[in-house]
Amino acid sequence: MEKYMSVTQAAEAWNLTERRVRRLCQDGRVSGAIKLGWQWSVPSDAPKPFDGRAMRHYKVSYIRLGSIDVTMLNRLRADNPVQDELYSNINTDEFFSGLIRLGMAIDKSSFSNADILAVLKLNPPRSVSYADALMISAFRSVLLRSARMNHKYTSAGLLEIHAAFTQGWDDRGGTAFRIGVITNQDGQPLEVDKQMETFFTQYSREWKNLHPVFKASLLFAALITDRPFDSHNGLFAVLASSSYLMSEGFLP
Repeated sequence: MEKYMSVTQAAEAWNLTERRVRRLCQDGRVSGAIKLGWQWSVPSDAPKPFDGRAMRHYKVSYIRLGSIDVTMLNRLRADNPVQDELYSNINTDEFFSGLIRLGMAIDKSSFSNADILAVLKLNPPRSVSYADALMISAFRSVLLRSARMNHKYTSAGLLEIHAAFTQGWDDRGGTAFRIGVITNQDGQPLEVDKQMETFFTQYSREWKNLHPVFKASLLFAALITDRPFDSHNGLFAVLASSSYLMSEGFLP
């Protein structure tokens, strides 16, 4: 039978105030916490939620919202709906190839434009392995679907995109962040999954009303910096940020 502790006990164990623990429970950030009447009960082995305020430096240091004019971008979105063009425009595969080559360059690998286009036209050359052909095809498939989806700005939502991207060529690693630590801005080590949870906390709070281009840029920067997966972090950073943009109606 699972053992629980009171808010008072959790506050003592985590060195927090009782008010803070109640707020964390209300926000759904305490794993397994349940409310009985007006009282919260917390599993005795529940980990202390990481403080999302530690990630505020991303917004403060890397974005100058007042200096960026998005009027033209908004006008382009209104006048040129993304999904109207994607399935019929003959240049779509060239567009996807450019994104793939960008991601591969970040990962310090490469394929020629001709090889990528051949894969996208379902005629992979012998120079491209079966796994790489699946990866390239999955990149295109995820982006095409993204134009008709509403991606969740959560760790789970990001893992859903990664699982779809890696299906068939990396099923084992596709559904979880890598095991390891990341050094945060203060020089302290954080587990990768906690770092990503903290990052997405900002999406649900301080950043939820940011323009989609800013939010996608923040996501791209975090994925490049934190490298939360075992491989292909650059390519996935391009894919994920592009997917979020396309789900919001913007071409990357």
